[in-house]
Amino acid sequence: ADTFPDAALLSLSIALHQPAESIALLVAFIKSGLSESDIIKFLSIFSSMGPIGVVLGMAVNEFAAPIVDSVMLAVVAGTFVYVGATEVIPEEFEDGEHKWKKCLALILGIVSIFGITQYSMTLAE
Repeated sequence: ADTFPDAALLSLSIALHQPAESIALLVAFIKSGLSESDIIKFLSIFSSMGPIGVVLGMAVNEFAAPIVDSVMLAVVAGTFVYVGATEVIPEEFEDGEHKWKKCLALILGIVSIFGITQYSMTLAE
């Protein structure tokens, strides 16, 4: 992020996403029958990736050509969309239970992301 509002928005996004993702991962690990020590190990590795990514991102932003930062952002965003579209969304709609509630939640999430993006663009102006 090049400006304070961009950095604040990015930090808020990560802060709101990390706990939910950790809980979802914990539930998946418990359902799979992993031992408590393995769960702790894997969640610790997962939790350390955020700070490591921030440090690497800051280093790339500081020392690499601007195109490298743009390519990395595109790869990360594309990976995020791919996993959501091919893994998370189909899995949620697989059982058919509460289909309309899930669809509404998905639409509200998309609208929220759009709204936050539009708001952040007005802050940048």
